[in-house]
Amino acid sequence: MPTRVRCFVLLLFPLAACLSPLAVCQKSGASVSKDNRPPLPEYIQEFFLSDAVRSQDKGEVQLTFSVDSRQRIGTSTLLNMEYGVTRRLQLGFELPYRMTEEEGSESPSRWSTASLGFRYQIIRSDFPFALSAGMAFGVPLRSGGEVEYQPTILAAKSFRRVQVHASFVADIEEERPSFQYNLASVYPIQRHWFPTLEFNGRRLHSDGAFYLTPGLYRRIEHRVEFGVGVPLGLGGVAGAVGIVGKFGCEIGGGEGF
Repeated sequence: MPTRVRCFVLLLFPLAACLSPLAVCQKSGASVSKDNRPPLPEYIQEFFLSDAVRSQDKGEVQLTFSVDSRQRIGTSTLLNMEYGVTRRLQLGFELPYRMTEEEGSESPSRWSTASLGFRYQIIRSDFPFALSAGMAFGVPLRSGGEVEYQPTILAAKSFRRVQVHASFVADIEEERPSFQYNLASVYPIQRHWFPTLEFNGRRLHSDGAFYLTPGLYRRIEHRVEFGVGVPLGLGGVAGAVGIVGKFGCEIGGGEGF
């Protein structure tokens, strides 16, 4: 494992260990179990260019199919599967189904790599905020590819009915590190409509790409949703406009939405 990856992991998990006790303290200073607090309400399964702070129920499987078409990046389709080992720990698998690339893509090798990883929800409640951390490993599907490491940290907080989610992701290859940072919000309208708004930053070498991504999800059944987002390039090497479509469903487990 490269030195920079080991350093990131060593920094990530002590941070998680320091933050997790915050979830067991009331404002008065009394200690209570973390499981006594209700979990952060789940509005949607995924954002469009960033992740939501959430974990699958024990025994639950989530399948997500997405299509992403953006100028200067190309068009890709992706199948994502997540499985809840416990209420806090989940395993994930991503498989690129089809991809066309363009010169100067923000992450040209990601779509030739299957991803295996895990995520642990350190704080499930909204007090002081929900917190998750994880690691994914990219396995090349073609000769000449490099193994990738993707440490991730996510946080979320509710402000009345609005939820705000923040995430930082590092895609680390030998000599080719890139970074993603996202700030996303979602607001429920009635029970079935969920408008979203994201700010997405990408960094590869010295090139940056920045997007403002409005979107809308529709829940059509208890555990089924679909949505469309429109990434608008704000600067850097981002294209002027794109479109992202997602369809997700959850199977099994003890709890639904």
